[in-house]
Amino acid sequence: MGTRIGGDVVEGVLGRGGFAIVYRVRSPEGRLFALKLLPLDVGPERAERAWRELSLGMLLRHANLGRQVAAGQWPEDEPRFVWLKLELIEGPTLDEWGRDPGRTVGEVVDRVLEVVRGLAVMHEARVVHRDVKEANILVHLSTGQAVLVDFGVGYHEGDPTLTKGMFPPGTLPYRAPEAWAYGRAHAGEPGAHYRAGPGDDLYAVGVVLYRLLTGRFPFRPAEHGGEDVEAVLHQTPLPPHLVNPNVPRAVEEVCLRLLAKTPEARYPGAVALYEALEALRARTDVVWTAPLHPERRPAVKPRARGWKRLAVVGVGLAVALGAWWLGSVQEVAPGGPTPEPVRAVAAPPAEAPPPPAAAPPLALRKDSAPVKQQQTSGSQSEAPSKHRAAAVRTACLGLTGAALQACLGTQQQVPPERPAPPPQACPIGAVETMTNTLGLSIGEKTSVEWSDVRGRSVHVHEGTPVYVGGAWEAGADHTGKGYKIALPDQTRISGRLYVKEGRVYGRLTEARTPLGVTYPVCLELTDTDGNVGLELQPGSEPGKMMVDPVVRVRVVDRFP
Repeated sequence: MGTRIGGDVVEGVLGRGGFAIVYRVRSPEGRLFALKLLPLDVGPERAERAWRELSLGMLLRHANLGRQVAAGQWPEDEPRFVWLKLELIEGPTLDEWGRDPGRTVGEVVDRVLEVVRGLAVMHEARVVHRDVKEANILVHLSTGQAVLVDFGVGYHEGDPTLTKGMFPPGTLPYRAPEAWAYGRAHAGEPGAHYRAGPGDDLYAVGVVLYRLLTGRFPFRPAEHGGEDVEAVLHQTPLPPHLVNPNVPRAVEEVCLRLLAKTPEARYPGAVALYEALEALRARTDVVWTAPLHPERRPAVKPRARGWKRLAVVGVGLAVALGAWWLGSVQEVAPGGPTPEPVRAVAAPPAEAPPPPAAAPPLALRKDSAPVKQQQTSGSQSEAPSKHRAAAVRTACLGLTGAALQACLGTQQQVPPERPAPPPQACPIGAVETMTNTLGLSIGEKTSVEWSDVRGRSVHVHEGTPVYVGGAWEAGADHTGKGYKIALPDQTRISGRLYVKEGRVYGRLTEARTPLGVTYPVCLELTDTDGNVGLELQPGSEPGKMMVDPVVRVRVVDRFP
């Protein structure tokens, strides 16, 4: 490593695959990017495809599409590669993201909607992606949004055909029925070549959605292996709600329509699909906060670390608390060779953040039915917890010093702290959108809410959004007299929450109005006194943050 390409220094390999190598590079200013190196000496088709990807990247600009920053040839004196400098998207692939047991119906539909938004921009530019799949969709850690990447096999209307065979490059389980039908009808015909269109991309979106909802492909492999073409052509996929009873019928209808046998039976285009998903997301008869796969369990149980801490107290205390802890745990739900071609624009982070101990429910909203908690004194449900509490108190008696402190610490549980995120720039275009489009000023604040039920703390987790209660009037925070509505009532503001030193902090990066209009924003959480972060309320425990129902957000131009 240490080679300089296009002015940037190569620091490591992000991935290898079929057409290129992707490196992590650092610019002279210290910023990290992904650099895709495509060889030119592998035949005219591969070389032409490298130049095509370069031209497509320069044509497409959107928050939900991988952004190309620069391009060139390397080495400059005798070029053997085309290099594409890309935005480094740090985050998991969509299938990795979807395996989290806390993913809700609403989150899954939001990610698919974001992919479709990017496809709408591509199709409007007369570009077909031709390889839409979870591995080519990254969920950006800083914005939480899905980003469609890798235009290496994309096709721009009017460009010459590069593929010599029947089908363009792609991934078989995502190939549309009309492509298979064309292949059968023209088998053995010289020069026959299927040309994919927008309908092929939409069918692939249907496969992606089906997999997120059910954890499996719409069609099982054939007996001999490979794709069951007969099923793809003539059978209807098993309805998702039969595979996963947690799938709402309204979401299922969209998914099955996307998997229709002909493009005409799907949606007229990506824009129509986007509008259908927005209308679906606005429905109040769907429980959007319900987890899709509540039966999944995180690979690591957070309390295991607490158990190791208890070991220092001594063998006697371990025996006394052993039964109690077991019960608790059970309840926790380029030098060198020529680069090999690669497909991924950015690899997932080296170490994914630890998943929550269980999928916590979202805070109560106006459109959710209140749940009454049963309070039965002396009931059987309370008995085990009382016995465990008594056991802990008994075990603690007589202990002094470090042993007593460690023992008492087991009763005062608070959400586990993760390292605070480093200073971070706002999402691309957020400051301009807030100041020019919405009319907000840096430092301006407004009240937002997790619940319209006052007087009691609410339960939130890392991804719980807040809502604008009443319209946010731009300028009202400074002048007391607003001059325009920046964001309407019930605008959903989402981002990421984290705990640090007993306080909850939030970096909010997207505002979504009730009509589905989204804006990139840069807002931080404050308490009602203007202090950054929120005080944890009683009832907080590992994986569970209890906070006041009403807080404030402040406009910033950077996350400190």
